[in-house]
Amino acid sequence: MRYQANGFIPINEPPARRYNTAAAVTIVKGDVLHDDGNGVLTNATTAFAATCTGVAAADCASGEIVQYYPLDTKTQYRVPVAENALITTTGVGLLVDLENNDDIDISDAVSEGVAFMIDDIDVCADAIVGNAFGYAIGHFVVAGTQA
Repeated sequence: MRYQANGFIPINEPPARRYNTAAAVTIVKGDVLHDDGNGVLTNATTAFAATCTGVAAADCASGEIVQYYPLDTKTQYRVPVAENALITTTGVGLLVDLENNDDIDISDAVSEGVAFMIDDIDVCADAIVGNAFGYAIGHFVVAGTQA
């Protein structure tokens, strides 16, 4: 298995791609996207918010059309853990926030709004080579309505 350095990569079949205009930013596959308040999508947000729309399905240049997977509760993603230590099984079930727009912070719990729910972890030897803190496997939820 190839472990990505950054980004939310779907494990199972994500929902059909949607399309929108990107803000004046370069977007990379796997970035979490938000509406910037002007109807265009940006990856310049480093915390989940009500404006969160989905995950970039492909790279996109500034101002071009970005393809993205809308948020849903069924698609599982593998994502690098950026903060604060090697993920362990105690992380399973946690609702966590972004650290950057393409990884998570397992020490930053989310109690309301959009969150990433950890379903499993990957800390095998190859995973640790790919990312020192391992990888979380999980899905997006609205905190308080976990499915």
